[in-house]
Amino acid sequence: MKTGYLDQALTIYQDLSKELTLSGLCKKVIDLTKSKTIAEKVSVIINDNENFILKASGLRGEDKVSFFESNQLAHADQLPLSVVKQIVASKNPVAVDLNKVGDKIKADEYIKKYSPSFLDFIPLRNDDELIGFLMLEQSQEVNVTAESLKFIQVIAPQIAILIQKLNKIAPSQSVASSNNNGILSKEDLVTLGEIGQVIATTSSVEEMVETVYNKINAIIDAQFLDIGVLNHKEQRLEFPGSFEDGERLPFNFCSLKEENRLATLCFNTRKTVFINDFDKEIKNYIPNYVNTAPRVGKKVKSIIYAPILAKDSVIGVMTVQSSKPNAYTESDIYLIRSLSSYLAIAIDNFQLSKQSKVKDETHLITTKKQEAQLSKAYTTLKSLGEIGQDITSNLSIERIAYTAYESLNNLIDAPLFSIGIYNRDRGVMDIMANIENGEKLPPKAISLNDDSKLSILCFKTLKEIVINDIISEYSLHLPNAKLNTDNPDSLPKSVIYLPLIGKEGTLGFITVQNYKLNAFADTDLNVLRNIAIYIGIALDNALTYEGLEEVVSERTAELQQQKNELEENKDKIEQAYKNVQLLSDIGLSLSSSLSTDSVIETVYENVNNLMDATTFGIGIYSHRKQHIEFIGAIEKGNRLPEFVHNMNDNTKLSSICLKENKEIVISDITTDVYDYIDTKDKIEAIGEMPSSIIYLPLRTNEKLIGVITVQSFKKNSYSDVQVNLLRNIAVLSAIAIDNAVQYEKIERQKEELQSTSQKITESIKYAKQIQGAMLPNRTYIKNILPNSFIFHKPKDIVSGDFFWFHESNKRVFIATVDCNSNGVPGAMMSIIGTSLFREIVEVRNITSPDEILEAMNERITVHLNQKINDNHDSLDISLCVIDRKNNTLEFAGANTSMARIADGKFFIVKGTPSSIGGNEENETPFSKHTFSLDDDAEYFLFTDGYHKQVGGEQKQAFGNEKFLKMLYDNNALDMSKKRNAVRRAFNDWMDDELVQTDDVLVLGFKTNE
Repeated sequence: MKTGYLDQALTIYQDLSKELTLSGLCKKVIDLTKSKTIAEKVSVIINDNENFILKASGLRGEDKVSFFESNQLAHADQLPLSVVKQIVASKNPVAVDLNKVGDKIKADEYIKKYSPSFLDFIPLRNDDELIGFLMLEQSQEVNVTAESLKFIQVIAPQIAILIQKLNKIAPSQSVASSNNNGILSKEDLVTLGEIGQVIATTSSVEEMVETVYNKINAIIDAQFLDIGVLNHKEQRLEFPGSFEDGERLPFNFCSLKEENRLATLCFNTRKTVFINDFDKEIKNYIPNYVNTAPRVGKKVKSIIYAPILAKDSVIGVMTVQSSKPNAYTESDIYLIRSLSSYLAIAIDNFQLSKQSKVKDETHLITTKKQEAQLSKAYTTLKSLGEIGQDITSNLSIERIAYTAYESLNNLIDAPLFSIGIYNRDRGVMDIMANIENGEKLPPKAISLNDDSKLSILCFKTLKEIVINDIISEYSLHLPNAKLNTDNPDSLPKSVIYLPLIGKEGTLGFITVQNYKLNAFADTDLNVLRNIAIYIGIALDNALTYEGLEEVVSERTAELQQQKNELEENKDKIEQAYKNVQLLSDIGLSLSSSLSTDSVIETVYENVNNLMDATTFGIGIYSHRKQHIEFIGAIEKGNRLPEFVHNMNDNTKLSSICLKENKEIVISDITTDVYDYIDTKDKIEAIGEMPSSIIYLPLRTNEKLIGVITVQSFKKNSYSDVQVNLLRNIAVLSAIAIDNAVQYEKIERQKEELQSTSQKITESIKYAKQIQGAMLPNRTYIKNILPNSFIFHKPKDIVSGDFFWFHESNKRVFIATVDCNSNGVPGAMMSIIGTSLFREIVEVRNITSPDEILEAMNERITVHLNQKINDNHDSLDISLCVIDRKNNTLEFAGANTSMARIADGKFFIVKGTPSSIGGNEENETPFSKHTFSLDDDAEYFLFTDGYHKQVGGEQKQAFGNEKFLKMLYDNNALDMSKKRNAVRRAFNDWMDDELVQTDDVLVLGFKTNE
């Protein structure tokens, strides 16, 4: 933690320590928390054996803090107890996002009452003891940040200590006041409080003794006053600033083992010593008292010693003494005890400050050590970077080896150093660099079959070998080999072997050795690992350009020759790099091409920059037609007409290339073509024809795409590098063409689908016109039933819900019908249903609603041939017949109900629970309900679509009960306004829901004209 941060914490803690009451401390803590965070509410919670007491709380923007004097356990609506009880073991701040908790937490009475969004708890602990919590509450959607809680978290342990002390002091003060009949006067208590405040501001024990001495004599005879502080290290009490008769006495101390000292007795027993006549009473405390200790100051008669307690531990003692006998009373004992509580807080502050300084000094020392280590590590890393550049810049294996040794010798104490390189042709390990104590030894070779060598073991197993004592550890690595120990002093004691690994496998080994035991540290091993990596890279480069094909004795001459070759190949390498970059650019360009034409054009532009592409073409394979289509082929800069090559034409190089998946590379058409075409005829140049030809197959995942060809009128036009480049371009082209073909196919399918969809939509719209023409005219219905409305909202363009209306012989027939299908199938059923209504009522003259439904059921079953096929289409029908001649209304329902409102009362008239059709056996006859028209009632027929609609905040169905209540609540409105209310309620319920669940139909009417 930053020093300034801790200094600020110490300053605030000292300020908090000045508070002598728990209420004052709670207010300061709450105000501090509000100033450091954005918390809207802060509460102080005290733990009582894992039960909790709300001690104080304060709101942002209000200066007043609510403090609760009683220690009653919190009620369920005062604290979120379900949360608090789960975090009693936590030692770190706990943040609770109440938007993400489970139902059990959300059911907490406090959380339900106040609906906070976030709760943050900072544990207040004195070591492992939980004193309580600070609870921070937010109702907004932004929580306090972890950073803003850091400061409060720093001083949380000190707050816990202060709360613990004041929570214990307060009751004892109250008891003293009530049980001692006013032992301390009001003035004494005021003086005591002033002393406590001044003590809190002191910065040393000497200053604290002088401060107390100057103040306390106003209320007590303190001729001699001293404060002893425990020195843990020396196990003694130290008195740095004793005062007697206004003069400071020298520093003195006493060991905790001295049994004849009142100070040590008070400290060790934690008990107050009270003597009013020293000579008579001393043996009450020390029976074998012998005055052997040197006396500091004058002889005294009256003495009080009180222990100073902090965190339930004794940290010192306080004493007042007088040369007069009987100088002190019981009230003085209480006074000294109370004063010792303030001293404990102040001394605790001193120790905390000292610890802070010690920590700062320790931190400074640690920081310097870390800086030194970092500096060394940085220097090592920098050196490794430079070493890596030096090593990898060499293309000579010998130079690589000696460069590695020279660099390594500056970092590691390695008197012995070797690098071995595997000679694949000879099957041996050539020791390229072998150095001992700075002297280069002659090269040598080790057989790869010599399993008694650590170097061969390292090479074969690819394992690091680290030995700190060769004599004791050798057999751990080579149990079947014997170490020659005839001259142990000449043996290296510490050995490291590391394999040198390149792109193609293990290249060799590197070893460093020292004559001392445990000579190499972990850092040395890490340095060697890095250098081994650099050597591996360098050897890869060297082996690429050198080969290691000649024996070691010829190496010096060979290296110079290979160096010359490398310089000659430099331009080729640079060009190869540019070609790789170009391939990357080509791939990027092709990936954005979505048509075969653009792919072919892009490939041609790039190939023409890389090689002679006087003739260029890409042929695309057609599996259905079994030929290769060349689109956009180019010769001498001119685009050729489209042409095809038959796959079965064995005289076409393109067909042979693709069919046999064979690359065709011809440098001279007059001689090389016979390698690909089986013909005895001699091919002679006729006019101007290509001499150099390349055909490469285009494939993706065994899928035939086509061929790519470049041709030149010159012989030997294409190098191996150019052929290799064209291979890579062929791979990229195949993928791009395949993607383009698939994209074009998808685009065609998309256009076909759009065309088909448009035709279907137009057909459905026409079907809607047909359906609309068959439904009754709403104006006609209004003329017959002026007090009526219809709310009809199809789910799709056409509807499976429809209404039917007919009038004849003073009878009015009204029906609402719900087909069990939506959309076009439902519309077809509506046409069938309308036709059958006309047949049954208008032709067969059946007028009773129950009989109409029976007839409809028979006709639907026959009409749809449901007794034979698997058709289950059905209708739910509500049917009313208004008979003005008999002054009645008759109702029958097939799996539906009707709502009726009469005399302000709401009735549900249930139909028969069976649908029309559906291939179900229906033995129950349809029932009929009859009502008098004199009731002046309102009637509502409806399908189930309205109450099935999903919406609202909870995204649930509207519900039948809510639908019927809505009808009843709007009973006082006229029919046109009723329709508006029904429509508005439906639209409000859907809100932003884009999908209508079902067709909706609601029909309401009154029978009066």
